[in-house]
Amino acid sequence: MNERKKGILLSYLNIVLHAVVGFAYVPLLLHYIGKSEYGLYQLIGSFIAYFSIMDFGLSTAVVRFYTKYKALRDSAGMENVLALAARAYALIAILLAALGWLFYANIAALFSASMSATEISTAKRLFVLLLVNIILTVSTMVFRSVINAHERFLFLKGLETVQLLLQPLLVALIVQKYPGALTVAAVQTALNIGLIAARAYYCFAKLGVKIKFHYWDGELFADFKKLALSVFVVTLIDQVFFKTNQVILGIMAGTSAVAVYSIASLIYMNYMALSLAISGVYLPHITEMVARREPVRQLTQLFIKVGRWQFYLLALVATGFIIFGRQFIEIWAGKGFEDAYWITLLIIIPFTVDLIQNIGLSIMQAQNRYDFRAKVFCVMGIFNLCLAFMLVKKYGGIGCAFATGLALFLANGAVMNVYYLKVIGLDIKRFWQEMGRIAIVVAAVAVIGYAVNIWLYSENILAFAGKILAYTMLYAAVMYKYCFNGDEREKVQAALAKVKEVV
Repeated sequence: MNERKKGILLSYLNIVLHAVVGFAYVPLLLHYIGKSEYGLYQLIGSFIAYFSIMDFGLSTAVVRFYTKYKALRDSAGMENVLALAARAYALIAILLAALGWLFYANIAALFSASMSATEISTAKRLFVLLLVNIILTVSTMVFRSVINAHERFLFLKGLETVQLLLQPLLVALIVQKYPGALTVAAVQTALNIGLIAARAYYCFAKLGVKIKFHYWDGELFADFKKLALSVFVVTLIDQVFFKTNQVILGIMAGTSAVAVYSIASLIYMNYMALSLAISGVYLPHITEMVARREPVRQLTQLFIKVGRWQFYLLALVATGFIIFGRQFIEIWAGKGFEDAYWITLLIIIPFTVDLIQNIGLSIMQAQNRYDFRAKVFCVMGIFNLCLAFMLVKKYGGIGCAFATGLALFLANGAVMNVYYLKVIGLDIKRFWQEMGRIAIVVAAVAVIGYAVNIWLYSENILAFAGKILAYTMLYAAVMYKYCFNGDEREKVQAALAKVKEVV
């Protein structure tokens, strides 16, 4: 099994762990620190998320250009890319500290209308701790990028597994004695420092990485800047889509509304991770394909191949949530979070179009054409922001989610598909023909599942889990029989054979 396949499997393991741990973790936090403090933690975390994007797309640019020089066996070029990135990260760390101080000075003024004096005091201390955490993370992203470029996904994803398991365990132990959002942030920061040290050691000791400036390359700098800034703009607008709604609710509706939206946010962010687990390991591979000038039909084949697997998985989760989501949220988070069901659906359904096509984003990055997506998302982000402010007073979190879902559909469902077809040359018509045939079968299975769930409704948790398992088995069996092609069946059979060998 190559590193790419190991990376995908570990990514899915981490997604499962993240979901299982997260769904157990949230009720624990709500119990020990309360709904208000949990909302405060999520609110400040939403602001900090803006600081986290301020690597200005450098991590993606490092992977792209470092991989390019690695494919060409140009060690001086590889070292030069890292030297350029190291200098840029040093400047970013200074900028983050300055912007952080500016925001810290205005926390009281910004939240005086919706928070008490005690909440504002806690928010300030929480912000400082999370800011230190994010500065350390962003300024050392070069190590993660190098490991990614070398496709050492076993180590990279393995560290994420360690973090997923250790962080909630440590928080659960300490928060019982020192309940509060500050405890959660302190544990997160301490663990993050340890992981950063491990990645740095691996780069220097195991990969023999050198960061050395050899020469000034104006063309490299221009291409590097173009891709980095394009990724930065898209990442910034992603915060508008996925984090700004919580900020708007925090300012205009208070921390309880943020807590409800955060429940939905946890679900749809896990949904997004299901897709990124596959596409996230393909940028180095696609960059090598582009560097070798392989024909666009091979990119189309990869685009459709990965898209089909992503759609199988995402359609299972989306239809499962439509059927079981209301009861799941009530069991998991308790009463008072009913709106989280509609918020989640308003985002994940239109977002699915982008998620089953995100190999296309890696192709754009490898071809250094990502600036177009940046322009599209900039326009749609402004549209999302304006519409959310118009709807939040009357419709709260549901209004904000509607604005985000509509903007995502227009940007990804319409504009990006035209670009993939007309500019990159991908066979989008063939892509949607294949997805359409799968969607018809998915819809039929979902209708059956919905009817059976109503007919056999039960408040018993074991019965509820049994219905979810039964629906998953039905879905898998129907997809295998009516939708899988020969190659997909072979892969499933090979995987089952390996499982039997292990057992």
